[in-house]
Amino acid sequence: MSRFLRPKYNKLGDENLIELFKQRRDEAALNCLIKRYMSKVYYFSLSILKNQMDAEDAAMEVWANLKNHLVRYQIDNFSAWLMKVTKTESLKVLKSRMKNRFEELSEKNDPALMEFPLFEALDDRNPELEKLSKAVDELKEEQNRCIVAFYFQGMSYEEIAEEEGFELSKVKSHLQNGKRNLRLQLTK
Repeated sequence: MSRFLRPKYNKLGDENLIELFKQRRDEAALNCLIKRYMSKVYYFSLSILKNQMDAEDAAMEVWANLKNHLVRYQIDNFSAWLMKVTKTESLKVLKSRMKNRFEELSEKNDPALMEFPLFEALDDRNPELEKLSKAVDELKEEQNRCIVAFYFQGMSYEEIAEEEGFELSKVKSHLQNGKRNLRLQLTK
């Protein structure tokens, strides 16, 4: 394809870039998509893991598997899907990190160290964390995207409106309804 006929990738939407990659294996389209979300994936991982190296590992895992995921799955909302994948990878890294720490402490066999409360709080088998994660996943799609963007990615109302294509009043409504629905689910 002539460089004059090549689309301006940075002006294309996520769905168009994904289609270009699927149909033509267009690496430039894929690179544009990665560049668009690289910092968002990293900072979202960092917000979960609280450690730069672990966040980099999780983000690299997300990008390493992206080609296969794009070909394999039908993705309707790339941004929301990518944040779910990033959350999953971050929790895998967190689980591995906590398992390694637990094994190190077990080797020392010091009973005082074995009672370290951080393990319970961060273990992804923690019932409260599982309950929250499940409750967020069960929200309506718009509420889920707004809750994840606002609370986990630290985006402002305006940034969410621009990113998701919602009116500002809809963002506020989705956040308010999402919080209410989360509260109801978590108090069952």
